[in-house]
Amino acid sequence: MSLNAASLRAQLIRSFLAAGSVAVAAPALAQEPAASPEPQKEEEEVVVWGERGERLSQPQTPLDLLDTPRTVTVLDEDLVKEQGRTTLRDTLRNITGISFQAGEGNPPGGGDAFSVRGFSARDDIFVDGMRDPGNYFRDPFIAFRIEVTKGPASAFAGRGNVGGTVNIVTQAPRLDANWISGAGTVGTHDLFRGTVDVNQVLNEESGIAVRVNAMAHSADEPGRDTVHNERWGVMPSIGFGIDQDTTLRINYLHLEQNNLPDYGVPNARNASLVGSPFAGRPAPVPRGNFYGYSNDYYHVQADILTARLEHRFTPDLSLQTQVRYGRVHNDSIVSAPLFVGTVTTLDENTLVSGRAKPRDQVDTILIGQTHLSWSFGSDAFRHTLVAGVEASRETAENRRRLEIDGPVMNLFDPVLQARPATPYNGTRARADTETLAGYLFDTVEIGESWRMLGGLRWDQVTTRVRGFDDSGNFPNYVTDLSVTDRAWSGNLGLVFKPSRDSSLYLAYGTSFEPSGRSEVIQLAGGNNNPPVTFDSLNADPERSNAWELGGRVQLLGDKVNLAGALFQITRSNGRTPGINPGDPAVVLEGEQRVRGAEFQVQAEVEGVWSVFAGYTYLDGEVIRSNMPAEIGQRLDNLPRHSVNLWASYWVLDDLQVGGGFQHVGSRRSGVSAPAGFIPIEVPAYTVADFFAEYHVTGNLALRLNVYNLTDEYYFQSFFLNQSIPSAARSATLSLTATF
Repeated sequence: MSLNAASLRAQLIRSFLAAGSVAVAAPALAQEPAASPEPQKEEEEVVVWGERGERLSQPQTPLDLLDTPRTVTVLDEDLVKEQGRTTLRDTLRNITGISFQAGEGNPPGGGDAFSVRGFSARDDIFVDGMRDPGNYFRDPFIAFRIEVTKGPASAFAGRGNVGGTVNIVTQAPRLDANWISGAGTVGTHDLFRGTVDVNQVLNEESGIAVRVNAMAHSADEPGRDTVHNERWGVMPSIGFGIDQDTTLRINYLHLEQNNLPDYGVPNARNASLVGSPFAGRPAPVPRGNFYGYSNDYYHVQADILTARLEHRFTPDLSLQTQVRYGRVHNDSIVSAPLFVGTVTTLDENTLVSGRAKPRDQVDTILIGQTHLSWSFGSDAFRHTLVAGVEASRETAENRRRLEIDGPVMNLFDPVLQARPATPYNGTRARADTETLAGYLFDTVEIGESWRMLGGLRWDQVTTRVRGFDDSGNFPNYVTDLSVTDRAWSGNLGLVFKPSRDSSLYLAYGTSFEPSGRSEVIQLAGGNNNPPVTFDSLNADPERSNAWELGGRVQLLGDKVNLAGALFQITRSNGRTPGINPGDPAVVLEGEQRVRGAEFQVQAEVEGVWSVFAGYTYLDGEVIRSNMPAEIGQRLDNLPRHSVNLWASYWVLDDLQVGGGFQHVGSRRSGVSAPAGFIPIEVPAYTVADFFAEYHVTGNLALRLNVYNLTDEYYFQSFFLNQSIPSAARSATLSLTATF
C-alpha cells in the first residue's frame, strides 16, 4: 500500500473514531441514567488475588490461586485500561522476567516474540487455553484478563512452554446487565483510537446474550521517523444457556493490521569492528533514524472462530469441549539495516543498506479439546480429577520472495526512498504439524493443611516439511521430510498451608520441544536453500525440567498479597553442532540452565489505593556446548534483574492518580553468532509512566496517560542484526463512557 493510501485510510479511521467518541459520550453528557451499571466481572473467572478472585481459567488448575503450586501473574482488564495499553507487548511489560525480541528471521516482520525466564516463548501464546495461530501483534481489546504462568508447562499446554505461557482470556456475553461502553483516545504522534464494548441480553430465561468488542487504531511510533501502525478488529460473541447446566459460547475474531514497519537501527556486530568503541553495541545514531524504505509494508489479516460447549451433569461432574479454526495471513516486506562493505569505525562516511525480509505466509489451525472434571470425596480428603484429549492440525505455508538489498544510505543521515521490487521466485515452503494428546490431572485436598497436584500428558507430534518448486528452476529446493515425536510430560506440586491465608509449595515440571518448530524450520524466503535439512528435523526433542520452591500469603484481610519463589530450569539435551566423526550436523549434547528468584506484591484498598509490583533475578548460562565459545556465556535476551512497579491513589472521590516504572537489566544477543560476527549487548534501562483519571459523572471519565516521562532512549527489543528503539515520550487523553 502506498503512503497516500495509508494516509487516506488513516483519515477515515480518525473520522470513525471521532464520531464514535461523540456517540459514546453524548448520552452520558445529556443525563446520568439511574440504572446504568458498569460491566461486571465474571465471578467464576476473576482470578487476581484477594477480593478480585481465586483461580485460573483452565480446569487442570482447580485450586485457589493462593494454593496453586506455580508462579502465576494475572493482569485484569482494569489494570490494562488504567495504563492505556494498546498492545500485548506493552501489557506484558508489567511482568518481570519477560524480555522482548525484534522478531527477525522466522517469521520476519516481528509479531509477539519474547522470552520468559530466558527461553523463547514465541509459540507459547494461547487464547482461552488453546494455541493461537500465526505470528502477529495482538491487541488487548478482546482481553478480559491475561494469565502468565512460569516454568516448564508441557503437561498443561503441550510442546514448548519451557519458560512459561501467556493465556489471553477473552470477553464473554453476560446476563447480569445490558450496557454500551466505549473509549475514544487522542494522543501525541497522531494517535487516534476507539474501542466499543456492547452487551445485550436477548432472553434471560434461556440464558441468551450477545457481546461485541470492537477497536480501531491509528498512530505513528513516538520518536521514530516514518513508522506507522494501523489496525482494526471486531469480536462478536454469543452465549446460549449462560449460567445454566448446558452452555454454548461462540466467538469470532477478525483483525486487520496495515503498518509501515520498523526494524530499528543496525548493530555493530561485524568482526571488523572489534577493538573500536562501537563493537557489540547498537549504532549510536539519533532515535528517529529510519533505515527501511517507503514501500516496506506489513499486512496481516486474522480470522479465528471458537466454540465452547460446557455441560454440568452434577455440581461435581462437568464436561467441556472447545473447538477452534484460525487463519492468519502475513504479507510483509520489512527491511533490516546492515552495514555496507567492511567497516572499522562508524562515522559520517558509514553506509547502510536495508535488506528486504519478505513474507507471504498463511498459518491455519484446527484444534479441539475435551476435558472431563470430577470432584469427589469429603472435606478431609477430596479429589478433583481432570481427564482430557486434544487433537490439532496446524499448517504454515510461505510463498517465497528472495531477500534483496535496497539502495544505500548514510548511517547518520538516512533518506527515505523506495527499494527494488521482490517478486515471487517460484518456490514455496510448507510445514504441517499434527498433534494428538491425552492427559490426566489429580488434585488432592487433605483437610485444611495439605494440597497435592499431579499431572501427566502424552503427546504425539508429527511434522511434515515440504519445499515446492513451482517454476521448475530450483530442483535442489524440492523437499519432503517428516518426523514423529512422542513424549511424556509431567507436573507435580506439594502445598502446605501454615494458615488459611498462606501457603508453601514445592513443584517439579517438565517440557519438550520437538524439532518441528519455527526456530528450526526456515519458511522465510531469504535464499533458495531447502526449508530444513534431514539432520535438523530428525533430531529428538529437547527436554527441560524445573524445580520451584515458593509461597504466598494474604495479609490485612486479603488487602495485601505477597508471593515469592526460587527456581531452576535446566535444558539437559540442547541442540548443538556434531563435531565427532560420524556425528550428524545436529546433536543433543548441549545444556543450558537458569537459576533465579521472583517476588510479587499486590495490594488494594478499593477506592483508596492499589499497588502492583514484582522483581525477578535470572542467572542463566550455557553449561555444555560443542561450540567452546558458548560455554559460560549468558543466555540470549536474558536480563539478570527486572523490576516493575505500578501504583494508584484516589486523591479525591472523583480523581485518581498514579504511575510506575519498569527496570530491565542489560541483555545480550548472538551468543551463538556465526563466524565473522560478535555478540551484541544492549544496556539496562528504566522507564517511568504516569496517569490521572477524573470521573466527570458515574458514567463518564477523562484519563491522561504519559509514557516515558524522562524521554529515555532505550531498546526494549533487539536481535543479532538490529535493535529497535522504544517509544519516545508521548501522551494520550481518553474519554470513556458507559451507559
